[in-house]
This record gives sequence, C-alpha cells and structure tokens, in this order.
Amino acid sequence: MVMDHRDCGAYRELLGEDYAKDAQKETIAHSTRLMRLKSMIVEKYPKIEVETLLMSLNGDVEVISNASIAQEETEI
Repeated sequence: MVMDHRDCGAYRELLGEDYAKDAQKETIAHSTRLMRLKSMIVEKYPKIEVETLLMSLNGDVEVISNASIAQEETEI
C-alpha cells in the first residue's frame, strides 16, 4: 500500500506549486507520481500487489488508478 495525502507540504516544496488550491490538479499530481512509483515497484517485484491511495485531511481515502487519472484529465 502506498498512500499520499492532500495538502502536502512536500509536494508544495518539491514541485513548486500549491496543488491544494485546485482539487483536480492535486489529484492528477498525486496520481501521476503514485502510478509511476507503482510501476517501479511492480517492475522490480512483479508478484507484489500494490494499492495506491490518496487521503484527504479529514480522513477520507480514495483509490488511485490509471483510470482515475484519465477521468480527472478529461474533466479539466
């Protein structure tokens, strides 16, 4: 399981943008990096199942997948 969280200070510092101001852009930023990490893990450990999640500050958790990235990008 790999979990990111919304309103992330590290993302703000490392990527130079406050994604928390736009939920769609924030979801895409996290999803893109989560999917990249998932690919790297599966490439090295093909038998491991990797679940990618994004948690809001109120504790709600959403499953992140390639499909969720495509959906968010088409809505922009």
